[in-house]
Amino acid sequence: MSEAPLRTVILGSTGSIGAQTLDVIACLRATGRKIDVVGLAAGRNVGLLMEQARSFGPSVVCIGDEDMAATVREGLRSSRILAGVDGLVELAALEDVDLVVNALVGAVGLAPTLAALEQGRRVALANKESLVIGGALVSAALEAHDGRLFPVDSEHNALLQCLDSGRRCDVDRVTLTASGGPFRTMPAEKLSTVTPTQALDHPNWAMGSRITIDSATMVNKAFEVIEAHHLFGLPYESIDVVVHPQSLVHAWVRFADGSTIAQLAAHDMRISIQYAFTYPDRIHTGLPQVDLSGQDLVFEPFEPERFPAFGIVLRAAALGGSATAAVNAADEVLIARFLDGDIPFTKISDGLAAVLAHWEVCRAEPVGSTLSLERLLETDRWARGEANRL
Repeated sequence: MSEAPLRTVILGSTGSIGAQTLDVIACLRATGRKIDVVGLAAGRNVGLLMEQARSFGPSVVCIGDEDMAATVREGLRSSRILAGVDGLVELAALEDVDLVVNALVGAVGLAPTLAALEQGRRVALANKESLVIGGALVSAALEAHDGRLFPVDSEHNALLQCLDSGRRCDVDRVTLTASGGPFRTMPAEKLSTVTPTQALDHPNWAMGSRITIDSATMVNKAFEVIEAHHLFGLPYESIDVVVHPQSLVHAWVRFADGSTIAQLAAHDMRISIQYAFTYPDRIHTGLPQVDLSGQDLVFEPFEPERFPAFGIVLRAAALGGSATAAVNAADEVLIARFLDGDIPFTKISDGLAAVLAHWEVCRAEPVGSTLSLERLLETDRWARGEANRL
């Protein structure tokens, strides 16, 4: 009997991770792997979404902007068309799906993650916000159902591989690496004058605009610490960050016996994306290899005073409740304002601090209260308004 195809849904298919996921699928199919793309979702990029749908033939397509649904229906008559957040949730919970790749950007990714996990799906997660703002809800869904999270971020994918080398009870510390972004060596007093073009010029990775700016402020690395905490049940105090400009070593784990296991790979997201499809197999598809000959690997201590936004985000994590939902939403708005030339780069961290302080005064939940998705989304909307008014 022939092997059944892996039935896959990709949320955020027109973004950087989504497009690379489709590239990985095409390469895996060339090796004989059977993968059916049964669903695609995008925000507003109708042209690319329809091009992808014609290439991969999904039975269901979702467009985030409901005003564009009629255009998509006209162009894709052979697919069922969904729209908006409700459409994303319906697509994530489709029957007879094996793998949901969540490559959405922002808080909009949380509800589809929960919907997929509640159906017992395997979720390849690139949507940081699902864990940053809804880690408790995601953990509850995993405990109540048979779903599984598989991290696509290079650092967490690396941690997964390193942790497989030993027992969790024997883990001493874990370390995530950070490239340092485009401003690693820039004097701090000059950061207020940097331009969006400079901030978007990441030295190693080609990513979407939000995650690229988050890498420049180190908000992204703080998010990754929160993700590691929820993904692997690690206490915050056992998660370290080290600056590694080459971005070849993505993470390492130190075990109680003194052994340290590290994962190295070229800075190409397709490597970790592919592993989500083939785990635990490793398939040769021509992805780039690391050549360590002649390499001088550099590791530098992380300087939190240079990147104040990092500490603000982790303070929100320590406060708990909907605090991380507030800083995440504020971060999205503040980045957009910076890219529009409305505020200088350093006002991103100032704005995060202001919104978090206001949250403590007027939005903090009582200690021990149970969060709901509705409460998190309410806080998300509130924080966006606050960040726009600053």
